[in-house]
Amino acid sequence: MGEEKGNDELQIKVWEKTVDVQMHFNDLCLKVRSLAVSILGVLLGASAISYRFGGIVTVNDLEFHIAAVFIALSMMIWAAFYSMDRYWYHELLKGAVRHGREVEKALSKSSLIISLSDSIRDASHNSLNKNAASKLNWFYMSILLVQFAMFLVVFFGSLKIA
Repeated sequence: MGEEKGNDELQIKVWEKTVDVQMHFNDLCLKVRSLAVSILGVLLGASAISYRFGGIVTVNDLEFHIAAVFIALSMMIWAAFYSMDRYWYHELLKGAVRHGREVEKALSKSSLIISLSDSIRDASHNSLNKNAASKLNWFYMSILLVQFAMFLVVFFGSLKIA
């Protein structure tokens, strides 16, 4: 009986540490997105200011507004943040959740009922009927489409062949 109680306590400590790791990766994902949105704001703000006060760039025989350069740069940086978030930190978070589900499955074999990872996963999938990766893709791609539309308007709206 005492050995069983000690094993339960050890399993709960493993589960608690697993939840801590999940929280850590989730926090990193949110920080990446926060930094991405901040940098996006700076670059699009620079684009707006350069559109109002900036000049024209000439490359070979093409002339276009400097604001297009800032928008293009914002799209490249946004894509880099997407790649880092989706294929690096999101995958680490998924691994931590997968491990948490395994730990919780092992705990359920004893008298302990812990199913936090499954509950969070189910709630996430029920939200918009999409998994987290799909929602992450939607977040980044919808903003990228707006940036692309802005780029087309500014670039082709000012494009001149010298």
